[in-house]
Amino acid sequence: MRLGKFFGWLTMTLLIFGLFACDGTVSSTDASENDGLDAVPGYHPGKTKGSSASAGSSSSAKSSSSVGESSSSVAESSSAEEESSSSEEESSSSVDFFESKIKVDESGFAVITDDYLRGIDLSDASSLDDLREKLENGDNVDGFTDSGTLEFAVDDFNFSGYSYYCYTNSGDWLEITKDKLLETKLPFLWDGVAYDLRDNYSLDFSTPCQAIYIQGK
Repeated sequence: MRLGKFFGWLTMTLLIFGLFACDGTVSSTDASENDGLDAVPGYHPGKTKGSSASAGSSSSAKSSSSVGESSSSVAESSSAEEESSSSEEESSSSVDFFESKIKVDESGFAVITDDYLRGIDLSDASSLDDLREKLENGDNVDGFTDSGTLEFAVDDFNFSGYSYYCYTNSGDWLEITKDKLLETKLPFLWDGVAYDLRDNYSLDFSTPCQAIYIQGK
């Protein structure tokens, strides 16, 4: 009698264990059929670690290629600027001053002496003395002013609209004129062979002049 009860209990235990095992198998099978692995953290169906690494490698290669092309462009641009600067220096140094009567220093300054300034009449000099005295007294003189400089670029002059007067260190007056300046044979002056390079040069009047005044015509 006790043996029968034991076998009954054993049978019931085996049935219960079988039901649990069957349920686990079905769950596993269902997960396989519907790709249930997408619930596993870090797993993405259809995308493997290999393809991800390949994409990252491709992106890195493109980025590296872009940086290389950019560096190459910068280098080419820098090279072009250096060539342009070099060409300008060569053009400036190729100016022939052989016929010039005025020496030009390394900074591009041509020192103008009183040999290349025009003398003026005593009456005109007297009028200029009066105008200069008024300026020094603080009076406002219409059409007459101190230039404030003894160095002029070629394009600073407008001889058709103004007259330029040099007040010399000895207190005399001389006039700066286009014709007298052309006598210097400087090649960067008007109609000269180096006129296009005139921005590289300046005329220095500090030797004969203590001041330069400009008067409107």
